[in-house]
Amino acid sequence: MATSSYTSNNSQLSSQLKHEEWMTNLPKNLHDEPITKIAIPGSTHDSFAYYLTRQAGPDLDTNLRRICFFIYPIIRNWSLTQDKTFTEQLYMGIRYFDLRVCRTTDTNLYSKSPFTFTHGLLGNLVRECLEEINEFLNKHTKEIILLDFNHFYDFNDQCGHDHLIHLVHEIFGKKLCTTARKITECTLNYLWNNKQQVILLYEQHPEQCTTYMDRIGHFFQICQSPWPNTPNIDELFLFLNETVSKSRPITCVNVIQGQITPHSSTIQNNPLTSLRTIAKETNRRLIEWLSHRKRDPSLINGVNVVICDFADQVFADIVIMLNYKSSTENCDFTDPVTMFSYNSSTEKNTR
Repeated sequence: MATSSYTSNNSQLSSQLKHEEWMTNLPKNLHDEPITKIAIPGSTHDSFAYYLTRQAGPDLDTNLRRICFFIYPIIRNWSLTQDKTFTEQLYMGIRYFDLRVCRTTDTNLYSKSPFTFTHGLLGNLVRECLEEINEFLNKHTKEIILLDFNHFYDFNDQCGHDHLIHLVHEIFGKKLCTTARKITECTLNYLWNNKQQVILLYEQHPEQCTTYMDRIGHFFQICQSPWPNTPNIDELFLFLNETVSKSRPITCVNVIQGQITPHSSTIQNNPLTSLRTIAKETNRRLIEWLSHRKRDPSLINGVNVVICDFADQVFADIVIMLNYKSSTENCDFTDPVTMFSYNSSTEKNTR
C-alpha cells in the first residue's frame, strides 16, 4: 500500500513540475539543506558539445588532428555529446554544466571571446554561452547553477586562469557566490538571501591561482567525480553501484557520471555509428538505475549531481523527483504511470 500511495503522489508531483523553476519550488524542508545534499541533473561530457565546428581542438589526439579534414564526420559523431543548447538544457531542468575550455587562437574571434569550448573539435565561444546562461538566470532569480570548469588547454600568461575567471565575473557579477567559504554553507536559503545564483567550481590547485581569483569567489577542487572510464555499459553500472554502496562526504559536490567513455578501439570498430546511438541504451538503463536511488550522497544509494550524455526531459525529471523521495522509502519510479511516458518524451526531445 505504501508503494501505491507513493506512486500516486509522485505522478501528481511530476505533472505539476515546472522544470524551469524546479529549485524555486522545492519543498521547504530542503531550503536549508546544503546544495551537496540535493539531487541535481547535469549534462556532460561536455555540456556545450551540442555544436562543434570543423576545426580540431587542442584536446584532439595528435594523429587524428593530422587527418581531421578527411575523417571529420567520424570525429564529429563521437565528439557530439548533447543535442540541446544551454537555454534548452536550462528550461529542461539541467543545473550542473561540465565545461572544458581552450584559448581562442583565431584572431578574428579573439576580440569576441578569448576562450572557446573544446571537445575534440572546437565549439562555441565561452562568452556567448555564459551570456546565454545569464539571460536565463535574469528571468529565474531563484534558480541555482553549478559551473564546473575542469579541463584547460593552451592557456598562457596572456590568456590564462585569471582572464577566464575575470570573464566569468564580468558576465555574472553579483550572481556569483562569493561569500561562502565552504560549499556546505550554500543552502538554497543562503543563496537566495544573498541573491546568488552561480556556484563556480574550478578544478585548479589554489596555489596555482592568484588572490584575485580567491577574492571574487570560487571553490577549488571541490568536486568528487569518479570517472568510470569504460566503453562497456555493464561495467559502467557495476562502477556506479560500487560508488553509491558507501557514504560519501557532503563537504564537496559528488558527481555520478552516467556515461560511457569510448576508447580508440571503440571508434575504430564502429566508424559508422556515434556516441548518440550508444547513449540511448546507456540512458535507458541509467533511468532505471536512478529509480532505485535517493538524494543525499551521505546515505547509501544517495546521489547529488548526476550527469549523462544527450540529457533529455525524462532524465532531468527522474533526478529532480529524487528530492521528493523520503530517505527511508524503498520505492521505484519505474511504474508505467510514473515514468513520465518515457518513449513519447524521448521522441519529443530528440532532434
